[in-house]
Amino acid sequence: MCRVFGKWTAHAVGSLLIIGLVFTLSPRVFAGDTDTARNYLSTIVSCLSTIFALCISITLVAIQLTASRYTHRVLDLFIKLPFNVSLTLFYFVTIIQSLFLLSRITEPIHVTLPSYLQPQMNADMVLVVMCFVILVAYMYAVMRMLKPEQIVAAIEREFRIGIIRHKERDALLRVEQICDIAKRAAGDMDSTTGMIAVSALQKMASTGTRETRASVTRQYIEIGGIAAKEREAGMLSAVLHSLTAIGQAALAERRLDDARDVIRAFERIVRSGLIGQQLFHFIEEAVSAIYDLAGKAIALSGEGVKERVRAESFAEDAFGSVRKIGEEVLARESEGASYVARTLLAVNFGRLLSQIASLAAQEAAITEACWRLLCGYLSLARTLLVKAELRDLTAITSWLREELPPADDPSAGNDAPTSPTAVLYTPCLLAAIATFVQRKDAMQLIVHAVAGRRSWPLELFSGIEQRRVLIRVLFDYRDPAPFVATAKEEWDSYRRQRETCSRPVFSK
Repeated sequence: MCRVFGKWTAHAVGSLLIIGLVFTLSPRVFAGDTDTARNYLSTIVSCLSTIFALCISITLVAIQLTASRYTHRVLDLFIKLPFNVSLTLFYFVTIIQSLFLLSRITEPIHVTLPSYLQPQMNADMVLVVMCFVILVAYMYAVMRMLKPEQIVAAIEREFRIGIIRHKERDALLRVEQICDIAKRAAGDMDSTTGMIAVSALQKMASTGTRETRASVTRQYIEIGGIAAKEREAGMLSAVLHSLTAIGQAALAERRLDDARDVIRAFERIVRSGLIGQQLFHFIEEAVSAIYDLAGKAIALSGEGVKERVRAESFAEDAFGSVRKIGEEVLARESEGASYVARTLLAVNFGRLLSQIASLAAQEAAITEACWRLLCGYLSLARTLLVKAELRDLTAITSWLREELPPADDPSAGNDAPTSPTAVLYTPCLLAAIATFVQRKDAMQLIVHAVAGRRSWPLELFSGIEQRRVLIRVLFDYRDPAPFVATAKEEWDSYRRQRETCSRPVFSK
């Protein structure tokens, strides 16, 4: 408010200074008689009063229309406009001066104007010209103020002022106002205005308290939902990109709670707005962003145990959101099985699992975090195996073949890359789950894709025995050992067949 009063004062002082100079230094421009002066002054009073009234009326109508389209804050911005002071002073002074001069002319008609009134008439004519000049400047200022980017910028400035002065309620109110602009723009298919508001929210997400930052992230959920419903691709893409940037900035500053809010925002937008509308491109963009944020959280974690645990917890939460998205896609999308296998359960997950395993590279056994992540993966994979066709599963088997190099192949040499133990467990448990859900064809596809490159991991049975409680939920709390044994039998049988077929046959 002090800043507003400062601008009002500056405009008032400047206007009064100009008016004073006009009265002091006006050239001789009026050469008429008293009758001409009376007619001129009467006309000026009438015209300026009408113009001033029309100008204010038209401006208020424009402000009302703009407020109904964007936000009611437009009226507050108009009231704070310092040009209101300049326009009012020039018009009031000129009208009052004209009335005053009209009352001072007492001579008969067609008589030369008295010399003591001549300077005031000259000043009055110059003021009339100044009134029209200030009117043009005023209309330009009002029209510029009503542009959406100016409205958003003004609200953003008030948000930053509220943050600086620790007025959290004012800051939260400004966030909601910009969100209203974005939501109305999305509903009206006005992507230009919507992207301006989304960009402003992105800047606001990096400042303020935890509550204000969380409020900004929550607003993105509503904006993204409306943009998805209206199929406004430009705004929807801007929302996803902004959320990604907010999450990356939060991770760079070690604000994992803010990054978790971003993960949940992605999940809510996808589940409530994107699934069921054949918008796989945007779903894939959101899922990729979640995986990237999880990977960055792991990459930025330090060497301490506490930071490692926090990074692992963040990655688990991120994949938990991915799993919920996958379950929703499988339930509501006609081509959901192919998408889930290709995007959610293949290369992206393998990269995340390897990154988590790298946090404890010195440990030979699979870590607790890897087990929990792997169980979440297998839970979604079980739902997929029930619905998917074999061609849908080829994305997973192709990833497994690339991820699991032929470490026990003599031709591979000593330089063959090794894989984390958690990745080695994946095809084994996938095959066991496929056996449990009575998908023998899927089990054979998984086994045959990997068994030709690696033998059955001997440590699997001991690992499953140690994590029996954690794994049994995947088998409806039944003992997983028989299903694992069936998968191992198929695995070994396939390898024996390959070895038999690869033996050279010598003729007599």
